[in-house]
Amino acid sequence: MKSTICSFRPLRKFLLAGAVLFSPYLLTHSTASEVCVRQKTVSTQTRFSIDLRNATLEEFVKQVERKTGYRFIYGEEVRLNSPITLNVHNATLQEILQKALDKQPVSFEISGKHILLSKRPMPQKTVSRRFTVSGYVTDGASSETLIGANVLDSRQHVGTATNPFGFYTLTLPEGDAELSFSYLGYETQHCSFALNKDTVLHIRMKENNELAEVLILSDKKESGIHATGMGSHEIPMTQIRHTPAVLGEADILKTIQLMPGVQAGTEGFSGLYVRGGGADQNLILLDGIPVYNADHLLGIFSVFTPEAVKNTTLYKSSFPARYGGRLSSIIDVRTNDGDMHRYHGALSIGLLTDKLHIEGPICKERTSFSLSARSTHTAFLKNLIVNEEDSYTDKYNYYFYDINAKLNHKFNDRNRLFLGFYKGKDHYHLDSYDHSESQTYESQSYYNDDSHLNWGNTVAYARWNRVFNNRLFCNTTFSYNSYLMTLKQDMENSNYYRGELYDRYSYFSQFHSGIRDWTARMDCDYTPAPTHHIKFGTEYTHHTFRPGISTSKLQEVENGQPQEEVLYDTDNNRTLHGQEVSLYAEDNFNLNRHLSLNAGMRVSLFATQGKEYFSLQPRLSARYNFGQGFSAKASYTCMTQYVHLLTSTPFSMPTDLWVPITKNIRPMYANQYSVGGYYTGLKGWEFSVEGYYKQMRHILEYQDGVSFFGTSTNWEEKVESGEGRSFGLEAMVQKTFGKTTGWLAYTLAKTDHRFKNGNISQGKWFPYKYDRRHNISLSLNHKLTKRIDLGASWIFNTGGCITVPERETIIIRPEGSVESAPYVSRRNNYRLPASHRLNLSINFNKKTKHGMRIWNISVYNVYNAMNPNLVYSKWEQEDFYSGGYYNDYYNSVYQGGGSSISAPHEPESKTVIKKLTLLPCIPSVTYTYKF
Repeated sequence: MKSTICSFRPLRKFLLAGAVLFSPYLLTHSTASEVCVRQKTVSTQTRFSIDLRNATLEEFVKQVERKTGYRFIYGEEVRLNSPITLNVHNATLQEILQKALDKQPVSFEISGKHILLSKRPMPQKTVSRRFTVSGYVTDGASSETLIGANVLDSRQHVGTATNPFGFYTLTLPEGDAELSFSYLGYETQHCSFALNKDTVLHIRMKENNELAEVLILSDKKESGIHATGMGSHEIPMTQIRHTPAVLGEADILKTIQLMPGVQAGTEGFSGLYVRGGGADQNLILLDGIPVYNADHLLGIFSVFTPEAVKNTTLYKSSFPARYGGRLSSIIDVRTNDGDMHRYHGALSIGLLTDKLHIEGPICKERTSFSLSARSTHTAFLKNLIVNEEDSYTDKYNYYFYDINAKLNHKFNDRNRLFLGFYKGKDHYHLDSYDHSESQTYESQSYYNDDSHLNWGNTVAYARWNRVFNNRLFCNTTFSYNSYLMTLKQDMENSNYYRGELYDRYSYFSQFHSGIRDWTARMDCDYTPAPTHHIKFGTEYTHHTFRPGISTSKLQEVENGQPQEEVLYDTDNNRTLHGQEVSLYAEDNFNLNRHLSLNAGMRVSLFATQGKEYFSLQPRLSARYNFGQGFSAKASYTCMTQYVHLLTSTPFSMPTDLWVPITKNIRPMYANQYSVGGYYTGLKGWEFSVEGYYKQMRHILEYQDGVSFFGTSTNWEEKVESGEGRSFGLEAMVQKTFGKTTGWLAYTLAKTDHRFKNGNISQGKWFPYKYDRRHNISLSLNHKLTKRIDLGASWIFNTGGCITVPERETIIIRPEGSVESAPYVSRRNNYRLPASHRLNLSINFNKKTKHGMRIWNISVYNVYNAMNPNLVYSKWEQEDFYSGGYYNDYYNSVYQGGGSSISAPHEPESKTVIKKLTLLPCIPSVTYTYKF
């Protein structure tokens, strides 16, 4: 309660309380103010002047009291929507109050010597005014922006979420606003204020490590059950860090494999095959920049170091229009911006790799950095196994490393600059050496083969965030990214006779393959109203493809005479260039409180070899909220892909070739239709069921008997273009609250391909090699105590398909030659057995004087399931002695069979399936220290 009736504060508070309770009595009797302040009160008809500029309510009250002698009485609920500006001459008290409070939610009454102010409903014309609240949501300790933080106004029951750069905007009616900000792992923050103008409100949230639930207080616009789109999942980093993996290496892609509709191509490896799509149909983004090879060690690990990542989102359907270029999925990985206030980091030592992460301010509240590095131990220990006494020695060395660096500078609240860099590389080296001598030592022979295989990614970018106004946010990015594979071989074979060079053969070759992109992109977020969230932008990319460039040199010495040097320089299929331009726009809006839509359109143009391909890609998704926690969704998505990955092995090989569309090879297209039902009415639980059907056109597969291992010569002639179809049902139950969290996912799916020209499977439908009918995945985290937490994952997959020769056939060539060849009725004619495994991990956490110590003990494939990591077939012919001929002959001659056998039969041959298990039960220990 506020008043100016007495300058003595204790007495004033007591009298004000009485004034509220007995105001009718006070209006007709003497008050305490008459005791404390003796001032003559003017008549209500007395005229006076008043001049105020942007005055608060208290300033207005004091001036009126000073000029008139009247006393104001009002409670704390009485507030102004906007400051009072008043310039009135020769007016009565009634006229001045009317003009000052006419557009305010305040009513007045003059009674006796007092003016009573009370709160009143806003007139309709005032309610129609709307203002926008906008700002960044950041970590209170580090100022790291929080992606997907929820913002909810409890009065209007509307909300939004922060974009990938932590920015939000929310337009509300004029009046009181009560905003709640929530994010996983942070305490919910509440802000109440009078909204009477556009307001910039930056929120710094406080961490709450005790919080073990996913708080969703508003309809998230981007991902999750509450989003308008479907088939999208935001993967918490805590879930990624606690999911057991090979050798204790927490891995983003391995965790994504546990989601419904996602599977690994080869058991235990990090390849992704989403809803029947190929490995090259996944758009993997690092801070919005495509990464073409996301694997290390043939796909056992991914290139993403968890310590450098702050947010990961998976899209399987209803792709937002801002994403394009792939058919099956989008994986958007965002890295840390860097702590603006203090230095901290982590050091981790495992059985295979060492990791270091450090971040901190360069200039507090202005500039920060984030640096992460990972490397295998063998990067420093070369040629671990060497036998010096053996004349023939092979020396092996393999290592990989990753480096992530980021610089973040804040010019002001409206402008931010980010500079980012990533470099990752795998290196394999083989050095073979052989030395032999004759018994007389007159002749000597030397052989040396030095081979190198290197592959890796490089990404660099500059990004500018600009807040043009409280409703328009823009992000402009200039980036460079490349993937390069290099294969080198330096071989020499020398023979000496009596100390003189007699014969030498020297050969050097080098093979390059890769892709390089230069990109300029602008993305804008525009929010004209809480019910409309509009995104639009444009992108230009210049692609340079090098399917295969080889150079070689040959030198020979024969009979002591040098021969002419031979040079080869072959640019297989030449260097290909592509120009890609795209425009997009999408609107996420609510039609009413039950129905929300996301409608978008992406338009792209790809020009190469003098030919242009134009594509319209509409996107539409809808969500209907039935109430009581029930909702339903439906979506349609059209996608186009302009690049292909040619591969003929079940692993992620560096020799796989990235090639573009050409004047002869058309882009791939996919149309996906999805429907789903969801329930969130049980606190701490989420239930979902989604069904989909996907059509694919112009997909590529290699012809029968063709391999692209290390060569791209005439690759267009070795592939076939066809169509595919995939349909399935996905169910997921997720627990998001309590000491035990996690999910159980089940997928029923079928994928077929067909190539009508008849060169593959006679033009008939055949199952895709990674077509697995049933997939079950279970992921659990349990917090046993404050210091100990447990993690477990269990996976069951029915078998994929391989092509197995059923029998041998005789081929008679036109020239008269006869040869045998394996006969296959159709591709992928044999289905492999099911595979399954259980992974467990336990973390021991202990706070130290300067940080946190963590011991991780994990066991991959606990019960040592011998799953087939590699499967191949071979012909085995029945042995003469152990086979039918020997046994029949022995029985007839030596067992009294007489002449019952007239002629020995031919030994039979049969196809035998062999499997190789590369990942049996593997225990591991990892030590991490956070400082």
